[in-house]
Amino acid sequence: MSAPTVGPQRVGPFPPGGPAPRSVADLVERFAAGSAVVVDVDELVAAIEAAGISDRQAQVKYGVPTVFALGEAVLARLWAQRHRPGAAPARPAAPPFARAALARAALFLTPALAALAADATLARVGWPLLAATLLLGWSGGQALACAGYARAGHGATGAAVRRVIAGLLLGAGGCAAAIAFGPADLVGERTVAYAVCGVELLAFAGTAAALVGDRVAAVLRWSVPAWLVSLAMLAGLLPARYGWVLGAAVGLAAARAFVPALRRDRSRVPARTPVAAVFAYLAIGAGQAGAFLLVWRLVPGEGGTPPPATLPLLLAVPLIEVFIGWHAASVAGGLDTYDDVAAYRRHLRGLGTVTLAALLPPLAIGAALVVAAFRLPYELSRHPDARALVLAVAAGVLLAGGWAATLLLATRGRLLLAAFLALAPVAFAVVPVAGWLVAVPGGGVDSLIQVLLPATVAGLAATSVLGLAATAHTVFHPGSYR
Repeated sequence: MSAPTVGPQRVGPFPPGGPAPRSVADLVERFAAGSAVVVDVDELVAAIEAAGISDRQAQVKYGVPTVFALGEAVLARLWAQRHRPGAAPARPAAPPFARAALARAALFLTPALAALAADATLARVGWPLLAATLLLGWSGGQALACAGYARAGHGATGAAVRRVIAGLLLGAGGCAAAIAFGPADLVGERTVAYAVCGVELLAFAGTAAALVGDRVAAVLRWSVPAWLVSLAMLAGLLPARYGWVLGAAVGLAAARAFVPALRRDRSRVPARTPVAAVFAYLAIGAGQAGAFLLVWRLVPGEGGTPPPATLPLLLAVPLIEVFIGWHAASVAGGLDTYDDVAAYRRHLRGLGTVTLAALLPPLAIGAALVVAAFRLPYELSRHPDARALVLAVAAGVLLAGGWAATLLLATRGRLLLAAFLALAPVAFAVVPVAGWLVAVPGGGVDSLIQVLLPATVAGLAATSVLGLAATAHTVFHPGSYR
């Protein structure tokens, strides 16, 4: 990025007066208050380097990779104010991470609420097909969002959303082929299966498009009809035969998310797709979906109620989003608060301690529920499914803690470690099940559940311990914050 040199004089060092600049806004304010007209990025970089700011200080104090990138950021803000000479730039407000996090949580919970409301319709579709569609939509949505961010970050938001739509069409074509040629006992009612799988993929793609296009708030407003219809169906005010209304409401919100695809991008900067990161997010989504399917099917709900394992997960989604947003905002705020590297690292150590403390309650609660499941009072133990219900709730709590650790590792750039942690619960459950199938080849489903449920809970507990260890290594390592 450059601009023609039209200023009357060269750029000198920082204008005198005031403390040392501690943020990009401080640098902009200093240069805007000076007598020189700043129009050339090379001269601006030379002035920044003359003030003693190196690439390392640019990374730690200002959150940019090089001094040249810092100069570009300062010059962009100065040119944004060139029609307001002498006006001091306003200090950026603290990032409202809680509001943004809760908005994302509500966006993620919209498909979950719709699925709970459409339980009667989903029962008409084969469970293997529903599981495959969920796995495809969950993992594919995360991978498409990662690929879309790479283009949207270079100003090509329209192209990024169009990429999400292309992925949706490809996935829908695969699902349609599976429904058309799959066996009836795995597909269920074919006509209903087309609609259910299409709406399911549309919901995941709409969520990815809303994130890539930075339209979370707008899409959430357009999701109000889906929330109202879902709540009406759950309350029994709307019969199950009106499930098509719920599908139309989900499609309405997704259509609003796809609106940026109509935009013509002005940016001509080529953007390379981060292939490794895309595959890592594909694995993360597949692991999350697989673990969710495990805890969903182990102990199903009775009488139309949701499975007990989903209750802690639904409550944990907004808490996880707020937790991740708080951590990211605390890291970014430390860059503008502390002048030297030592003080900033002390801030990171304190932040790491609080972060680990926030991940301990799910493990502690889950372990307490596991102990309680095998030491239930006599009155409760007389219930035939008491132990299974308590273990299912424990599985949901432990999975919520694993999700929090996984997303934190992904936020800090430890994608390979996050993918391993996301896939670990499925691996822990597959090993004992494979051994059971070999030992008892003709066993029934009930005996399989008796083996699978404790194995899944034990695997989730082990995953939580691994997540704490991986998080401790990450949050206390200074290289994670570059």
